[in-house]
Amino acid sequence: MLESPHMSERAELATILAKAAKDYLETLAGEQRERTQFAFPEDEARRDWAYFPRAHAGLPLHDMERAQQKAAHGLISAGLSLMAYGKVTSIIGLESVLNLLEGGRMDAFRDPGRYFVSVFGEPGADSWGYRIEGHHVCLNYTIVGGEVVSMTPNFLGANPANVRHRDFDVVRPCAEEEDLGREMLKSLDEKQRAAAVLSTVAPPDLVLANAPSIPDACEPGAVGSAPQIGLRVEDMPEDSRTAVAFRRDTPRGLAGQNMTAGQRELLERLVSAYIERQPDGVASVEMDAARARLDGLHFAWAGSDQRFEGHYYRIQGGPLLIEYDCTQDGANHVHAVLRDMDRDFGDDALRRHLARDHAPG
Repeated sequence: MLESPHMSERAELATILAKAAKDYLETLAGEQRERTQFAFPEDEARRDWAYFPRAHAGLPLHDMERAQQKAAHGLISAGLSLMAYGKVTSIIGLESVLNLLEGGRMDAFRDPGRYFVSVFGEPGADSWGYRIEGHHVCLNYTIVGGEVVSMTPNFLGANPANVRHRDFDVVRPCAEEEDLGREMLKSLDEKQRAAAVLSTVAPPDLVLANAPSIPDACEPGAVGSAPQIGLRVEDMPEDSRTAVAFRRDTPRGLAGQNMTAGQRELLERLVSAYIERQPDGVASVEMDAARARLDGLHFAWAGSDQRFEGHYYRIQGGPLLIEYDCTQDGANHVHAVLRDMDRDFGDDALRRHLARDHAPG
C-alpha cells in the first residue's frame, strides 16, 4: 500500500519531534530528569493542562542551565511553525511586562522562567508525548505508531494582549486571532449577524476553559475554570450563560454555507490563524480538511464588536473547535485555543492502535 501524504507528513514530524525531545532529555540527569519524564500514557496527568499560573508539572526553564534551556527551546520550536514560535517567545517575554504592570503583586508567578517541559514515555517509542505549559502557553503532543496523531489542545494567550506606544502596537502576539475575528463579524449583514451573535454579554473566559476532555455540553464556568472565573460567571445574566453554552452536536452561530464567497474566505483565514500554528506540512493537511468542511463551520460571537470592550467568539464544525476570549483586564487579555473534538490528546488513535497492534495474543 502506498503511503498517503497525510501519513507521510505526520510520520516525518514524529521523527523531528523525537530527535528534539531526545536531544533535550540528554541534557538532563538525576532529579531534573525525574521531574521532566513521566510514564505514558498517564491519561489523567496528560489531560491535566492549564493556561493560568499554578503548580505545573515538569521542569521549568528557570531550573535549567543555558544549554538545557536552548535544547528545551529546540523542542518547543520543533512542534510549531515559525510564526507560532515567534508568538510563544513574545508571550513568554510578556510575563516580565505583566509583573511590572502589577507592581510585583504576583512576583512568584510572573516569571518568564515558569514555563515547564514534561515528556511522557520515551521519545521515538511506539507511543509517547510531551507538553509545554505555563502562563498563556499550553502545547500538547501525542505520537502513536510513529505518527503525530494530536497537537491539541493548542493554547496561546497574552496579558497584556497589546502593549502600545501612541498609535503603534509594540507587542501584540494574538493580533491575527483578534482582528480577523472582528473583521469576520463586521462583514455580516443584519440577518447574518442575528444568527452569529449569541449574546451582547461575553463570557469571562473560554466556555470550555481547560476542560480535560470535550463534554457533550456545558455553560461558562462549568468545567475546568480558574477559581476567580467562577465568580465572574455568576455575574453573567442567566440568559447570556445559556446563549453562549457549548453543545457538541449542535454548533451555534452562522454556518459557512450561509456566507458569501468573501466571508467564507475570511472564515478560512481566521481558521488558518489557529491551524497554521502547527508545523507547515501538517498544517497544510489540516487546512485542506478545514476547507472541505467550510460549509459546516459555524461562527458565533458574544459581546462588543469594539476593541478594548469584552468579546468572545467560537468556531465549531465537525471535529474542529476554536475558542477565543478577550474580556479580562479592560479587554486587553486574550485567550485563544485550537481543539480537536476527536483527537485531543490522541485518545481515539491510541485506543485503535492498542486494539489493533497490542491486543493479547
